[in-house]
Amino acid sequence: MISTFRMKLDLIGQILLISAAILFLILESSIRWTNTFIIILGIWQIVSAIHLLVVYRHIKRINFLKAFLVLVLSLPLWINFVGTLAYLPVAGVLIWYFVQTIYETRIVLRRPRSFWDL
Repeated sequence: MISTFRMKLDLIGQILLISAAILFLILESSIRWTNTFIIILGIWQIVSAIHLLVVYRHIKRINFLKAFLVLVLSLPLWINFVGTLAYLPVAGVLIWYFVQTIYETRIVLRRPRSFWDL
């Protein structure tokens, strides 16, 4: 069973990274810092997905890993054809993982806890 602490830590980390990327985009208008936080968020989510897949056998995370792998491998080609709009599918996948984490954190928090979990 996935612990509530692990899911809360994952969710809070993602919220902080997404907030930082949005703030740098709005306040600084610096694409370099925004991209840095988006790359860190992607690495965070990949490590989280691999951890959930390996340790907890959470099969739903393999879909994210497949989609992210396809996007990363095809990104240079799409940048040549489309330009900076090629980053929109990457942002979509990162948001998809974030929403999935929110949904699963709510499920874990609603789960009845045993005496030993208190």
